[in-house]
Amino acid sequence: MKLRYILYSAVGILLHTSCNDAFLERSSQSLNDNTFWSSTGDLRTYANAFYDILPGGVTNYGDTNADDQVPSGINQFLWGQYVVPTEDGLWSKSNWANIRNINYFMTHYGTVTGAEEEINVYVAEMRFFRALEYFNKIKTFGDVPWLDKDLNIDSEELYGSKMPRNQVAAKIIEDLDFAITWLPEKGDEEANRLNRDIARHIKARVCLHEGTYYKYHSELGYAYEDLLKLAASETDKLITDGHYSIYKTGDTKHDYYDMFIMEDKKNLSEALLYIDYVNELRMHNMGHGAVEANAGFSKDFVDCFLYTDGLPKALTTLPKNDETLVQELANRDPRAAQLIRNDEFFAGNASYTPVGGDDAYVTQFCPTGYQSIKGYNPATAHSGYYVEYADGIAYRYAETLLINAEAKAELGTITQPDLDKTINELRDRVGMKHLTLTVEFTDPNWPDYGYTLSPLLQEIRRERRIELAGEGFRFDDICRWKAGKIVNNVMTYVGKKISATSSMAEKGLRSDAGYVIVYPNYTQKDLVYVAGKSRTWNDKMYLYPIPTGELQRNPNLLPQNPGW
Repeated sequence: MKLRYILYSAVGILLHTSCNDAFLERSSQSLNDNTFWSSTGDLRTYANAFYDILPGGVTNYGDTNADDQVPSGINQFLWGQYVVPTEDGLWSKSNWANIRNINYFMTHYGTVTGAEEEINVYVAEMRFFRALEYFNKIKTFGDVPWLDKDLNIDSEELYGSKMPRNQVAAKIIEDLDFAITWLPEKGDEEANRLNRDIARHIKARVCLHEGTYYKYHSELGYAYEDLLKLAASETDKLITDGHYSIYKTGDTKHDYYDMFIMEDKKNLSEALLYIDYVNELRMHNMGHGAVEANAGFSKDFVDCFLYTDGLPKALTTLPKNDETLVQELANRDPRAAQLIRNDEFFAGNASYTPVGGDDAYVTQFCPTGYQSIKGYNPATAHSGYYVEYADGIAYRYAETLLINAEAKAELGTITQPDLDKTINELRDRVGMKHLTLTVEFTDPNWPDYGYTLSPLLQEIRRERRIELAGEGFRFDDICRWKAGKIVNNVMTYVGKKISATSSMAEKGLRSDAGYVIVYPNYTQKDLVYVAGKSRTWNDKMYLYPIPTGELQRNPNLLPQNPGW
């Protein structure tokens, strides 16, 4: 069954998860509990409505809340202008509705008659969705209440205390272990429906995230090694089973780009789960959105790309002029040219309209001049709004490999064969030099995280930053690595070089070094970090605050998150 049918077959049942704020009030009107909970078909129908919790798989500007991408307007949270809200959608009643509805299922499915393995497939799906919801909550707020039963508006549990983050994480892992046990094997599931490999991948993601969070936020006092071991073992299983592989045809200059614009991803070997988009039925705006994103990659991000000799910018002997975009992308990891719009990459493409002069890359829609072309197909991106239907990738095997390498490097157990089947698989796609256990250089521009990090972990983090660029992982990575201070770098809100005669220079948006400055009111033209004028990280930003209205209604949620 295609995902488009999964999503829409639930219409008229009881809810659609994107608009079920009043589920507590509506549920009794939406279905008859005396007749609905009788067959596995009922369970399947109920579960259908939660599939839009899954990522749409068409994200290319998901990192404007970090250091990789720069929006036209400042991110209030990142710039220290976020204040504790009275009420807020991040914690509001609607944000808990999915969990409420999932627990409603957990309370009612027991009346269904059928074989255990048939029933538990849908229980596994619902527990998978609950794990996703709670994972987002602990990333955002840290400690949160754990609710696992159907509650009404008077239930005492609604006003209960927060559960420590590591205990919630353990509950999330329990849900995912159940999903791994009862979901179908890869190939036995309906098309676009969950299987146990997907649950295994998300379990590894959770374990890596929480394991590294606890390691680097040592003030929490939580154990982390077992979580990292689980991340490594679950991804080992995915690797050795051989169900997936990195997409590559041998065209190192185009394969990375081509994968994202591929219209039909049903048989894409790199997709653990692809999202089916269909003309006139379910469409998206990925490519057109890239054209009018009001954002662009940062100069700091562009400078992190290695050169084709495997060396960083500070050490390469290859030409490294950045006066023009062509010069800047030349001799770099081929992913640079496949991620950042440049006329040379699209030469010969009849659907592509060249930007023209180098200054023209900087526009109101791309303030840095580094436009993302991940998922941007010039043949369809200019057709209008939400008319594109190239399939998305909800979960990508490249992330699986990155999890495996990082978890083992953090544990100190990684071997060269491990690198060869993970990081070097990604590098082979683009023809880059292999990473070795003993990194062959010391980059003077490795990020200063405030603690000592091995050269190998520095390079694994670089690889993750590049491979997953724009897909929405970067802020979570900064938080789990306790790396907030790296966003203080002025070059994280600076763009490409522009000429002294450009319109942006006339507006005062050109630094003395020639770079376009996105926020001239907050920094100095010589691009020297100045406290109070440049972006300054505060460690309270590793978590969002709980709205004051919630604390007043439920004093058991106190204390407020640190620093807020």
